[in-house]
Amino acid sequence: MRVRKNERGAAVVEFAVVLPILLFILFSMIDFGRYFYVRISLSSASFEVADGVARGLISSSDNASQITEKLKTITNDVAPAIAAFAQLESTAQLNFTPLPAVCPNATGLITVKLSTPFNSISPINGFFSEASSSTTMRCLR
Repeated sequence: MRVRKNERGAAVVEFAVVLPILLFILFSMIDFGRYFYVRISLSSASFEVADGVARGLISSSDNASQITEKLKTITNDVAPAIAAFAQLESTAQLNFTPLPAVCPNATGLITVKLSTPFNSISPINGFFSEASSSTTMRCLR
């Protein structure tokens, strides 16, 4: 097959037009997968933290830093380094806001909200700025 003189370079131009679109789709698919993996891991971790608190993990004599350490221990057992995976950094942080109450309490319920910032590798980072999960459970004590 012979290439005509006036069609030389057409493939390069077509490739230059299509490549950014393909890269956008590829990186967006990777971000969607990472985001939903982080959400599922946070959901499991928030459930386990709520279960631990409902069973008496936190005592009324614990201060905020002791509570946070206990909660992070459970979270790291369930979903190790999930914040680093979400943020693409080694010094990533999980946030417990607000810290759960001690069981038993006046409402008889424990609510754990676990969140972490999410750094996107694609241009759609406006959709995924934070990954979070919330679990509410009855006190068992």
